[in-house]
Amino acid sequence: MWVYILIGIIVLIAIAVAIVFYIRNTKLEDLNNKYHRLEEVKALPFQDELFKVKDLNLHGEAKELYSGWQKEWQSSYNESVDESKSLLEDAKLDLTKFKFSDSNEKVKQADNTMDSVETKYEQLSGEIDELLEANEKAMIARADAEKIHREAKRDVLASAYQFGEAKGPLEELIDSFEPEINEYDQMKNAGNYVSANKHIEEVHSDLVTLKENMDDIPVLIREVQKDLPAQFQEIRFGCRDLKADGYDLEHVRVENKLSTLKGKLNLVEPLISRLDLDEARKILDDINNNVDDILELIELEVKAKIKVDEDQPLVTDELFHARNSNYTLRTEIHYLKDQYYINDTDIHSIQKFEHEIESLVDIYDEIVTEMSRANARYSEVENRISHIKEQIIGINDEQEQIQEHLVDLRDDAEEARENAYYIQDKKENIYRRLVGSNLPDVPERFVILKNDLDIDLRNIEQYFSKRPLNVQYIKDKVNQTMIELNKFEQESFELLRDAELTEVMIQYGNRFRRDDHDFDAEAREAERMFQESRYKRSLEIIKSALEKVEPGAADKIENEYDDK
Repeated sequence: MWVYILIGIIVLIAIAVAIVFYIRNTKLEDLNNKYHRLEEVKALPFQDELFKVKDLNLHGEAKELYSGWQKEWQSSYNESVDESKSLLEDAKLDLTKFKFSDSNEKVKQADNTMDSVETKYEQLSGEIDELLEANEKAMIARADAEKIHREAKRDVLASAYQFGEAKGPLEELIDSFEPEINEYDQMKNAGNYVSANKHIEEVHSDLVTLKENMDDIPVLIREVQKDLPAQFQEIRFGCRDLKADGYDLEHVRVENKLSTLKGKLNLVEPLISRLDLDEARKILDDINNNVDDILELIELEVKAKIKVDEDQPLVTDELFHARNSNYTLRTEIHYLKDQYYINDTDIHSIQKFEHEIESLVDIYDEIVTEMSRANARYSEVENRISHIKEQIIGINDEQEQIQEHLVDLRDDAEEARENAYYIQDKKENIYRRLVGSNLPDVPERFVILKNDLDIDLRNIEQYFSKRPLNVQYIKDKVNQTMIELNKFEQESFELLRDAELTEVMIQYGNRFRRDDHDFDAEAREAERMFQESRYKRSLEIIKSALEKVEPGAADKIENEYDDK
């Protein structure tokens, strides 16, 4: 037995040894890959990158950059490559001793070191490319700057009249850029590429601004010498015409404002001649804003005049209509108040409206008189007329509602009287139908309902003779009586229906009475209820009895009756 155990142990040990050797071989293979990577790092072509700047003037900044890049690369390269190689050798030694953990740590450190070399390569290569790209842009900027400078000199010479007093300062400014452009060349020849690139970028930007300003100067001069003075004159003449047409523009203070703006305008041309264009633009913007304000105030007056002309006939008509309507209402109320009850609120409203209308008429007459005597400030007139318009339209609306109410008083009273006549006739017809039917007797409830209607109608008739007549009260009373009439009619219909159906069902059931004593007894009970004027109960009894002897017969009889 122990032999088998020993064999098993030996097999397990052999398997473990095989696994360990397999792992070591795998890691050795991975380590060989790291050696290959180290060779790739050692072969990084940084010298080729440095060669790109060989064509530059390696003086000044260029020399410093070149030396710095070379030194930084050599330092990083030598230290990192040696360290990586040492770490990989140690890792290999650890593998031979089966120290897998130590080997893994050293391989990882070697990887990090090689990563740092590659990162440094990318960084320095990027800086080299950045410098070369900046140099190319600077050369383009230099060529464009020279072109702008040349065109600027040409434009000043060819179109000197457009620049006025600014011609001399412009020429001096343009000439000042030539040494600036040449300075770029000198800095570049001295190898100071970074400073040269920054310098030419600033020069180019200034020249672009100069060209834009040169385009603006003729426009600004034209605005100062022609456009704004012409606009001032146009405003001045326009205001004179408006005053002649009856406009009051004193509050606009056109002359004072134009004089002030003229003084500001006189400051602009010297600023342009000194090339202080930002300040010149600022003053011109302020002048234009003030001109817009003046025009806005004038336009407000013109629009107000148009609105006044539109509203004046309307307000006149509304005032006359309000006055006439008020007089008519006062007359009608005086005539109707003895016949019909009129709410005190309506009476007081009409009296109040009378005073308000007269007040509005006085104000309106005053406005019209002022407009005819002197120049008018139409913006104020518009506000006052709009207020009158709003007030008088509101008064007319309320007076119209009161007028409709007065008309409705007569119509409602007449309608209530007609409804009372209708109730009287309808009530009598219903009762005659009850009395004229084959009923043994009219139930007392219906006599009471009729008597209640008679009393209500007598009260209504008596109230109609009262003066002043409260139309709303009589309307409500008649409507309530109409509801009672409808109730009387509905219950009468149901009573007659129950009675007639009972008779039909009893007649139909007579065929069962001889042979069915139970049915006969129930039929007799139904007849007794009928004679006692308990028609609904009588119908219930005979329906139940019929359903027992012939299911469905009662429903059939009822349906045939309702379909007639």
